[in-house]
Amino acid sequence: MTPSIFDTKLDITVEQHHRTVAAKMISLIRTLEKEIGAERAHEIISNWAEQNSINDVKGVIDKLKKPIESFEDVKILLRQWVQELNDNKIEVVEITEETSSKSVCTVTECIYAKVYNDLEASDLGYLLYCKHDFASAPHIHTKVGLNRTKTVMEGHDCCNFEYYWSE
Repeated sequence: MTPSIFDTKLDITVEQHHRTVAAKMISLIRTLEKEIGAERAHEIISNWAEQNSINDVKGVIDKLKKPIESFEDVKILLRQWVQELNDNKIEVVEITEETSSKSVCTVTECIYAKVYNDLEASDLGYLLYCKHDFASAPHIHTKVGLNRTKTVMEGHDCCNFEYYWSE
């Protein structure tokens, strides 16, 4: 099979790619804000991002060779996600604490936060990339919850994800 022209590698940085996509998304949402009001536009965008996140998590869970049955399984999945995010240059994240019922992931750099903050649209970045984390966590497993009090998107020094298992 002959490679497609779309398989060609681009000579741009991760940030340049995300900045281009973000600028278009921001423009669309700012237009929606003017046309239907900021509150309604944000509600639509937030609901859309939440459903996409839930679908993404469900897709990951459905592809697992072994279903999530315990918090140990969740920790294995979180370690994989952390590795992928670091490898793909999306975030600088590490697991900073693990117990039998809790795993804390600390994000100190995030491409989405960098780009949306640079473009003065952290409000939209939060709706698109942060807010939905709480809704998607239980789709890992019904006993999984999430606490988070800080995000880089909102100007904090880190995102402090604390995934936990509730009996």
